[in-house]
Amino acid sequence: MALTPSGLASLTPTPVNVALTVMPGAASPTPPTDASGPLIAVADLLVAAPSDATHGRYYYLQVEEWSRADAEIIGFRREDWRTDDGGLIRSQQRLPGQPAASFDMARIGVPGTFAGVTPKRDTGDPAEMESFIERHGRPSGNPTELAKIIDNDNGGQPLADPCPPSCGLTIRPIVFFDAVTGLYRETYLDLPARTALLRLVAVQPGITFLGEVTDRAGRKAIGVAVTEGGIRFCLLFDRKTGFLLASERGVPGYVLDDYTLYLTLDRRDSQTPTSGITV
Repeated sequence: MALTPSGLASLTPTPVNVALTVMPGAASPTPPTDASGPLIAVADLLVAAPSDATHGRYYYLQVEEWSRADAEIIGFRREDWRTDDGGLIRSQQRLPGQPAASFDMARIGVPGTFAGVTPKRDTGDPAEMESFIERHGRPSGNPTELAKIIDNDNGGQPLADPCPPSCGLTIRPIVFFDAVTGLYRETYLDLPARTALLRLVAVQPGITFLGEVTDRAGRKAIGVAVTEGGIRFCLLFDRKTGFLLASERGVPGYVLDDYTLYLTLDRRDSQTPTSGITV
């Protein structure tokens, strides 16, 4: 869905240790918490994840996504196997739409929700899709280079200043948040790339640090948010490894616009599906 401003909403900080939900539109008496210091501190202490040691032909990604289509929220559970040359194998389960105005957020992340739903399997031809690796190589652990890639892939202009210290991407912060989710969907980010990405998130203007929160799968995370024209976009990261755990986008008039759980990210040779959460 295109990110277009519509109306005006204010941001209320999320309490510690609660799952994120769409925030009320009333103005918050508490000013936002600047994200730069806390996120840079987290980036300095990131550790390798078990999946950093895995190798294989495929970048494997398992997500659970609840996305608004007009007045309905539709649930998806996807497994993607991507190759460096742009090939894609996708297995997807889809649930019938629920009314978007009254959608129950408690449905998200519940084990067994997609049990009994027959997956649909599709493939993508490498000749029809240029992969991230083909365009840029492995995601860079240099914030300057990673910033250039994100900016150029999302309609930005060439950076005029080195990064750090400025890291001044020319795309809007809310577009940058969307680009982060796209990056995770396209390719595996190893520890240096995850560190660089968190540093980029930290220095973007208008980013609010939400502190420690819990995603809809029950995982502890650190949260950041940005608002624009009534749209509120949140990203939740594992504070130890820096992996993206969840993203949430809210728009006025609906309980939810999109919520995605990133359940498994690794590299492998097999096309064996994964059951449960491994990130």
